[in-house]
Amino acid sequence: MWLPEVLFWGSLASVFYTYKGYSWLLKVLPAEKFIDIPTCKDWPKVEVIFAAHNEEAVIASKLQSLIKSTYPAELLTVTVGSDASTDRTDEIVEEFSKKSSIAIRLVRFSKRTGKAGIINKLATDSTADILICTDANILHEADSITKAVTLLTTEPKLGAVGGTLHFVVKSAEGIALQENYYRTWENTVRHRESALWQLPMGFEGGFYAIRRELFKQIPKNFYMEDFFQTLHLYCSGFKAYLHPEVIGYEDVSTLPEEEFQRKKRISIGNFQNLFYFFRCLHSNMRLAFVFWSHKGLRWITPLLLLMALVANLFLALFTTKKLYSITLLMAGFILFLSLLGRILSKKKQKFALAVFIYHFVNMNFALLIGLIQFIKGVNSNVWQPTRRNQA
Repeated sequence: MWLPEVLFWGSLASVFYTYKGYSWLLKVLPAEKFIDIPTCKDWPKVEVIFAAHNEEAVIASKLQSLIKSTYPAELLTVTVGSDASTDRTDEIVEEFSKKSSIAIRLVRFSKRTGKAGIINKLATDSTADILICTDANILHEADSITKAVTLLTTEPKLGAVGGTLHFVVKSAEGIALQENYYRTWENTVRHRESALWQLPMGFEGGFYAIRRELFKQIPKNFYMEDFFQTLHLYCSGFKAYLHPEVIGYEDVSTLPEEEFQRKKRISIGNFQNLFYFFRCLHSNMRLAFVFWSHKGLRWITPLLLLMALVANLFLALFTTKKLYSITLLMAGFILFLSLLGRILSKKKQKFALAVFIYHFVNMNFALLIGLIQFIKGVNSNVWQPTRRNQA
């Protein structure tokens, strides 16, 4: 009976390590201080690029935040790739282009293309030295672009600088609080990786600066283009950095159904990147360690939990050890709390623990569905923007 026990405890230990143990390890390792941002004397040309599909609710605020940038206006261009928008997105961008102090361009795609295809096109056409890749719903601190570009121009080993997103919870409805907690914790882990090794496992796709010559064309039908660029940099011998003073703001998801779809897309992109960069990831021991500790084990957590459940059921039925009957009952209770959390997430009165458990279960179920879809094959990466708290 040793094999089921190894599978049971090994699976649980792996999940615990990737969600808690690794972050604890990062806290006790001696880290370098964050890089001080020096003064830049020779400003390069910078272009902000992003895809937008029916973003009339946020596009004006987005452009306004970019107009307020402290970066030299004559060296800053904003290019919006409209993915066949059918609302007022294009009209709003054109209105801003006529009155803005910085150059704002609209590139309209007549049919749905997907974020990766649009970013590829805009990056290829750009003549800027630095690209700022962002999303339509991200708002920027006035000096965020200035600081990111300064780091890139003064640190030759850096290929990219990631922005630190502060998550705005405008409503406590649904799973917004739980998603805010998870993503804030995720940023904390990446900051620590950045301070230790300059190997943060991924940028926030909503805001990062990258040297244009290092931007690699994203393969067809790929999701998670930000993680693709991250791994490409590491495989090319460059480092990356997340700096706490390079700040953007993003509102977090409210509806579990919306977040489920977003996590499913993330899961597909995860496995696309894993297989694309598999050899590179395992050619460097430190990179492999950081990847599997932070990302890889988390991506396969649904499989680990299913393995633990099957092993637990076997041990409860075919051994005399009462411990496994207790753990099986505990697993059933956790699933009950998850169901309760799903119900309570739609109400104002909440049992926080149940909603957190539901959020975790829902997230891992989305990862499992994404893995299945990846195995079946991905024919398109066209997306619908996630509905967020705009009120």
